[in-house]
Amino acid sequence: MANGAKQIDITLIIMLIGILLVGCVVGFAITKAMPILVLAGVIGLLIFIVSFVWPPIALYLLVFSMLLSPEFGARETQGSGFTIRIDDLLLVILSFSWLARSAIKKEFGIFPKTPLNTAIAAYILLCLFSTIMGGIYGKINVVGLFFVLKYFEYFIVFFMVVNFINTKEQVKTFVVLLLITCAITSLIGICQIPAGERVTAPFEGEAGEPGTFGGYLIMMMSVSIGLFLTSESRRPKIILAVLIVINIIVIMATESRASWMGLPFMYLTFIVLNKKKLLLIGAMVVLLAASPFILPKNVTDRFSGTFETEKGYQAKIGNKNLALDSSATLRVLSWQGVLKDLKFHPILGYGITGYWFIDAQYFRTLIELGILGLCVYLYLMYQIFRFLLQTYHMSDDNYVRGLTMGVLAGFISLLLHSIGSNTFIIVRIMEPFWFLMGLVVVLYNIETVKQNKLQSEALKIHENVAN
Repeated sequence: MANGAKQIDITLIIMLIGILLVGCVVGFAITKAMPILVLAGVIGLLIFIVSFVWPPIALYLLVFSMLLSPEFGARETQGSGFTIRIDDLLLVILSFSWLARSAIKKEFGIFPKTPLNTAIAAYILLCLFSTIMGGIYGKINVVGLFFVLKYFEYFIVFFMVVNFINTKEQVKTFVVLLLITCAITSLIGICQIPAGERVTAPFEGEAGEPGTFGGYLIMMMSVSIGLFLTSESRRPKIILAVLIVINIIVIMATESRASWMGLPFMYLTFIVLNKKKLLLIGAMVVLLAASPFILPKNVTDRFSGTFETEKGYQAKIGNKNLALDSSATLRVLSWQGVLKDLKFHPILGYGITGYWFIDAQYFRTLIELGILGLCVYLYLMYQIFRFLLQTYHMSDDNYVRGLTMGVLAGFISLLLHSIGSNTFIIVRIMEPFWFLMGLVVVLYNIETVKQNKLQSEALKIHENVAN
């Protein structure tokens, strides 16, 4: 009897109890909730079931929701209030589905092994610990913890991609979908240009965030350039060339100086890594020579206006006054405030959202996570750079090299972009970025298996010859 009892599937019992409880809750909620909430709940349940049965559907939904999902609510820069997007809800549903599938099907690890796991774990744990300490000191409310969960969302995207994508063909499919999404958002951006305002991503409300859109576009344009340089087919080259031109136009129209700052470093990366150096240098010379004639006046005014002092705004560095516009001046003053206030919490910082708004990734990381947190963050950045460069050099496959080179160049541009923006915590940049990182990890794993197999076969041949 005891042996028979042990044969009872405990997991099945727990699932049946869970279904019963959920049924009771849903039955009660239907009688009390508004019809729209009931409909949303039913749709969420359907998405959960479908993604549980067929996991890749979760990633297909995510690809398009990253940039094309509306945002609701309002959040102030000091942390009060909150915003929520459809892809936030979608990611929560898909995460539960992923965890449930991983618990039942043991062959799926919750967090697959990747070269970035240690750095990711250290960063998330430090964010959590620093924010909890900030809450203990009364500087942070529960919103800070939601921000930490938001950061964790990006890494969930990364691990889901590594878990559920296994072949090079799947990688190519998702890259195409990412580029289609980029093309859609870019065309929407083109349509905004006649209005004379700075171009922003769709569904961002009245104000919008041109800098965020610019960061996203420069990353995706970098991927397009990487694939263009290594593609062996004419048709993809033409399509990618058109997308690159559209991206350049929209990036200029965002008037995002942080995005413009990343462009030369992104391009320099391609010159260093790619064999077509003369082509790249020649294209750069032509663009620089033509820029005075093709750049719109608002773009040139935006660039030159950076170093023009506005009334009431002046930044002081040492004993010298720095001539900057209002936006740049406020950034410099906020950076100086960070260095001044860091002495009160130098090691772990003030915690996520524990300090006032700082629009610069490095200084924000320093004040929120302290010196220790900044070191861990820089370690994560170094590991990403090292991994991408290693993957690029280890492969002789043109597609792998093209995608990896594009992601690496885009990553370097984002490092520059983050000087004047909170790049690596912005959802519309980080979800696509970590999705791409997951795709590169998949290709890295495929290349590693292929090379190990070749080495094994070469060793067997060598042993046969020796015998």
